[in-house]
Amino acid sequence: MQIKNLQVWEKVFQENEWGKYPSIPVIRFIARNFYKVKNRKEIKILEIGSGTGANLWFCVREGFSVMALEGSQIGIDRMISRFNNEGLSSFIADIKVGDYFNTLDEIEDNSIDAIIDSESLYCNSFDRSKEIVVKCFNKLKAGG
Repeated sequence: MQIKNLQVWEKVFQENEWGKYPSIPVIRFIARNFYKVKNRKEIKILEIGSGTGANLWFCVREGFSVMALEGSQIGIDRMISRFNNEGLSSFIADIKVGDYFNTLDEIEDNSIDAIIDSESLYCNSFDRSKEIVVKCFNKLKAGG
């Protein structure tokens, strides 16, 4: 994601109050794949383009550990504030602000159980999106 795109999202989050609730497909994915896990806190879920953290908020409320990669500091600040206000911040494993093409490199390979992307890849070119997907797959645990 280029600097111009990051600036656009910073403005979007500054001017709009939205993104409090998770999408239905995310809820279904998490339920289908991880609800039977006994110790949910051991499951680490990464969201690229996390915005204000609606999907991760849901994951944390269900007991999972989360990581967020987001280009907007305002989006991340809102997420952190919400998690702090609800006493959920202990479930945050890591947060990185910046272009997730680059911040993905800071995450250890084979360390993530699931990765969520809720409409952020489209902000990248097709070739860049393919590179991001490859990086994401490298972060997943075997069998993840």
